[in-house]
Amino acid sequence: MRLPQPIAHRLVKTALRTSFKLPSLLPLPLAVLRQAMEGGALLFRPRAEAIVEKATLGGVPVERISPPGRADRVLLHFHGGAFFAGSSNTHRALGSELALRGMAQVIMVDYQRAPEHPYPAALEDGLACYHALLEKGWCGDQIVLGGDSGGCGHILSLAITLRDRGLPLPSGLVMISPYLDITLSLPSVKRNARRDPMVTAHALRRGGDGFRGKIPENDPRVSPLYAELRGLPPVLVQAGSEEILLDDALMFSERAQSAGVDVNCRIYEGLWHNFQMFNALIAEADTALDEIGAFIRTQ
Repeated sequence: MRLPQPIAHRLVKTALRTSFKLPSLLPLPLAVLRQAMEGGALLFRPRAEAIVEKATLGGVPVERISPPGRADRVLLHFHGGAFFAGSSNTHRALGSELALRGMAQVIMVDYQRAPEHPYPAALEDGLACYHALLEKGWCGDQIVLGGDSGGCGHILSLAITLRDRGLPLPSGLVMISPYLDITLSLPSVKRNARRDPMVTAHALRRGGDGFRGKIPENDPRVSPLYAELRGLPPVLVQAGSEEILLDDALMFSERAQSAGVDVNCRIYEGLWHNFQMFNALIAEADTALDEIGAFIRTQ
């Protein structure tokens, strides 16, 4: 049984401000922040029914999370972490929810992270994984690309590259709290700076600078919000109204729809970055995960 929702919301927000937001403002090495995020993974339990296996795909380390029985579709997911943190370990619980609700095999990609491996290292890992899925007999219309936070930038770049190279496109994209503009110049970055209980522009900028290397921050290769979006598959976007990256979701949805892309953008009032990971406490997170599961199943 869940706590009453107002209490659960306050509890999670307070915990995030103390354990996540405050440390991200300190002048700590990125390696320390990365390890702290790994430690936080202990708070999130994967679903017991999910089958979790370490593997490699196209030479890239991944974690395969499968539902019981046969799955006839696959979600290739890129975890968040502002390009420098996060892993299959931190996102295993989320992956298990997506596998069971989407009745799909989830491939959580342990891509090369910044700043040790700037652009295009993660893109190359994504291309290797996608090519490997095609070689294993998966068709584009059986594959969905998923991402959260900075992982959304990776899957958008991957989809654009597939389109430009004339390769089979995935059937859809799922974006959770997308971080697509490393210039951090959209109004919600400042407007929601105090309201956002989790994410700071300071941490995002450190990650974005490490990811872009010597590439200008407004270059579409590293800020794919500004890329040509025409011809991409349908996209489901979810974000919380209180996150500083809210306008990344809204601006992307507007630009993609103007380019003829089928976009369903859902903004959850009063919620925060990656709130879907807190479904054990937050009822709206269950609703959002069910929505993602339905999108995966029906694409």
